[in-house]
Amino acid sequence: MTDIRFDGDWIHLEAAVTKSATSDFMLDTPGRRKTNTPFRRALVHDFDDGLTLNWDRDYPGGVTINDLKTVHGATNGDWLVVRSRIVQQFGTDLMLDGGKERRAVTTIFRPRRGNPYRRALVHAWEDTLVVNFNRDYVGGVVIEGAVSVPGQLNVGGQDVATVLASLQSQVTALTARVTELEGRVGP
Repeated sequence: MTDIRFDGDWIHLEAAVTKSATSDFMLDTPGRRKTNTPFRRALVHDFDDGLTLNWDRDYPGGVTINDLKTVHGATNGDWLVVRSRIVQQFGTDLMLDGGKERRAVTTIFRPRRGNPYRRALVHAWEDTLVVNFNRDYVGGVVIEGAVSVPGQLNVGGQDVATVLASLQSQVTALTARVTELEGRVGP
């Protein structure tokens, strides 16, 4: 059963499906406008047979989606593109999980049973950033390419620069000692 009812400022549409054979759906309240652009195209059936929200950026305030549950990439699910100078996530954990096809199948690198998490980055206690939180990626972390650490770098609780300086000092002392001993023995 379908019905259209008018109730004051409200229009009630009751139907199993509401179909519009138009390319643009515009929502426009003049009292809420911040600019005088001619259109407010909320939904557009675009030229690539896609659905575009906020066509041509007609709403200068942007689009807000509350309580978003799932976002799927392209038709094949491979890509989701976010174009922004800064992407801000409110939350403590960023999990990256390629599913079973990305998890190692050898017994050495098999994910721990019962661990549903794949926490790549975690904003942890004491305002620290942890990569591979709780060793969720049992295969470890690999960095390909050059790495630059302008500040302090600790490995196993020891400052790498301090350890390297100590080792360099020991090598210098040993080199001097070897030179001295070779001088005593002669050719």
